[in-house]
Amino acid sequence: MKARNKILFAIIAVVAFVGILNVRAITTGSETGSDGTSKIITDTATLTVTGVNAGDKLSAYKILDAFYNSTANTISYEFTDDFQAYLTSESNDLTVDEYFQLSSGNIESGSTASDSELDELASGYAVYIKGHSVSGSAMTVSGTTATAKLAAGSYLVLPTETLRVYAVMVGNLDYTASGNNWVINNETIVAKVDDAGITKGVGAEGVPSGSYSIGDVVPYVIKGTVPTYPTNATNKTYIIRDTITAGLDFQPVTSIKISDGATALTNSNGTFTNAGGKTVAVAQISGKNLTITFTVDNLTANNITVEYGAKINSNAVVGGSGNGNKASLEYSNDPYGSGTHDTADDSDGEGEEEVIIYVYGLQIFKHADDSTPLAGAEFEIYKDAELEELVGTITTEDDGYAKSSGLAEGTYYVKETKAPAGYQLLTDPITIKIGPTQIGEEALEDTDSDGYYELNVANAEVGLLPVTGGIGTIALTLLGLVIVGGAIYFFFVYRKKKQNQEAN
Repeated sequence: MKARNKILFAIIAVVAFVGILNVRAITTGSETGSDGTSKIITDTATLTVTGVNAGDKLSAYKILDAFYNSTANTISYEFTDDFQAYLTSESNDLTVDEYFQLSSGNIESGSTASDSELDELASGYAVYIKGHSVSGSAMTVSGTTATAKLAAGSYLVLPTETLRVYAVMVGNLDYTASGNNWVINNETIVAKVDDAGITKGVGAEGVPSGSYSIGDVVPYVIKGTVPTYPTNATNKTYIIRDTITAGLDFQPVTSIKISDGATALTNSNGTFTNAGGKTVAVAQISGKNLTITFTVDNLTANNITVEYGAKINSNAVVGGSGNGNKASLEYSNDPYGSGTHDTADDSDGEGEEEVIIYVYGLQIFKHADDSTPLAGAEFEIYKDAELEELVGTITTEDDGYAKSSGLAEGTYYVKETKAPAGYQLLTDPITIKIGPTQIGEEALEDTDSDGYYELNVANAEVGLLPVTGGIGTIALTLLGLVIVGGAIYFFFVYRKKKQNQEAN
């Protein structure tokens, strides 16, 4: 791409040897320039912007008209009526000469944030365009490239529809002399664009789900990418929202943590300030909704981290679809206007960051050896083999069933503390595993697919020998008794017979 410094002066230089070149291959229209003789140039060239998104729409707004004086064979430039109206509204007496002195006249690529004078001027015009319905020329977008055939002059390029954050881009379709002809030049601009977004996880970034018990506080993490808003941007909205279901309750706003890059901010009842005392964010909780509004100008990094918690309550859904938790981002994709984009409105449903919390239940069926339901059996459920972390206590009803809901996936230890009347108490705790990823012989089954995992517990009647091997065990026991009894009988018969022999 050619570097074209001070285009106006370059054109004047051409005039110095116009008699030698005698070039006139320029098409003009009827509109005349301020000198009353020059005609507006209608020759076209291609303005190209690379690095755009397929769904974006861009328009080019003319800043400078190009005029051709056929008598003098010279090209000159003048501000368009719209751009001159903008300068007047700003009490800016900038001349075309001074305009070209600002820089090369092009903003071809670079960061969305810039300190250049041309960037500042073009950004101001962008604000004016938004507020005064200035018309532009629509560009054609194909893949990641936008193009437009436009008349000679200078153009400001802005998006009219996008989810990204664009800065102003300025390109020139100007002339150079080649042989005996004026040649209009095409222009290519690299899009000056940035993006906004969030990711959410359970406990850590990107973790989509977790399993917890009722009463547990679920830790959530949101990572946000904050766009670099361009020079003179008037709209820098950046708001994170989070919505939880009935089975969750937000922890107090004072427990929320926010970091600006790697720097932790100070939380004063939901108002987050930096070391300089500037407010960076304000967090508010209303029922099941959390809203965090950022002051982008007070951020020092382009990434933020939000950490907060929600407690699982008794309304939590057991099994099934779990307990959803969605976060969305509203941000300005119209930095020179008033428009914003809320990712919650994305039609494909992918704009919201959702994570799922699963809780499960344990269902105990207490019965006699013949499967007769037994009521009144009491059980304690523990998280640890030492039986120190009690989860809860349940008692079987007349149908023999007892339920404990709101358990996290994992291993538990069930101890019978009271047996039904007339039945023996189990002396050892039962180790079980619940959850959708059961492994091993101790894993239970969710027989009804309702999130409750069933444990069958049998009791023997008091006074009966425990039956662990069926009728075969009873037969062996009786055989043993017969053998022992026979041995005793033969011992006494033998002893009496010996005594009789000694007496004779």
